[in-house]
Amino acid sequence: MNKLLKSAVFGAITSASLLTIGVVEASAADIKATVTADNFYGIFYGNESGSDLNLVGRNETGDFGSSGGYNWSKAETWDFKVNNDDYIYLVAWDDGRVAESWIGEFEIAGKTLLSGADDWEYIVGGDNPYLADKNTNLLPGDAELTSLIDGAQWQDTISIGKNGINPWKTIDGVNENADWLKTASHTEGKYTIFRTGESVGDLADLPDEDTADVPEPASMLGLLAVSAMVTTMKHKVKA
Repeated sequence: MNKLLKSAVFGAITSASLLTIGVVEASAADIKATVTADNFYGIFYGNESGSDLNLVGRNETGDFGSSGGYNWSKAETWDFKVNNDDYIYLVAWDDGRVAESWIGEFEIAGKTLLSGADDWEYIVGGDNPYLADKNTNLLPGDAELTSLIDGAQWQDTISIGKNGINPWKTIDGVNENADWLKTASHTEGKYTIFRTGESVGDLADLPDEDTADVPEPASMLGLLAVSAMVTTMKHKVKA
């Protein structure tokens, strides 16, 4: 194959590949999460087994908030992107005193998911990081979380009440219909792992990733164009 033919084939294949890649990227969902917890949380996303967890972020490590008040007084907002078959995970723990709970609102591809008891599930995890070491208050490690998530017996979440109840009052930026979801009791000395009851794609009625990965008509036309171009160039070279 001469240089001209090689160059034409390479360029056509590259163009067709980019079209196909664009289809795969379309299977990802944009998420905006507004969350707070009494007292601490870390938000993750990943697959159903927990073998591929990705940390989005966490709130303050200490008792007080970055803008005044307690660490739960003001919600944090996180913007991130996930695959349609990913789940949202939230790990929450308390300071060992009285109340314990979390609340949040999630915008997924233009649809709203709240911290409602019907849409989330939970398991009780390992030792409370704050009680283990108040100076570091580290998030549980991925290996520890994965070992708990894989094969877990998930339970239905428990609502304490809607946004606006005591002692937390109204959390700005979170829908009034969001529930404060109960975490492990402060007397247990454990953290709690929450996750969405379904994958992000199912919650937001997004296309299946397997379907999205199949080249769309435009991509198929691009691949056919490659074949036609190669055939034409071969004839020209022979001539």
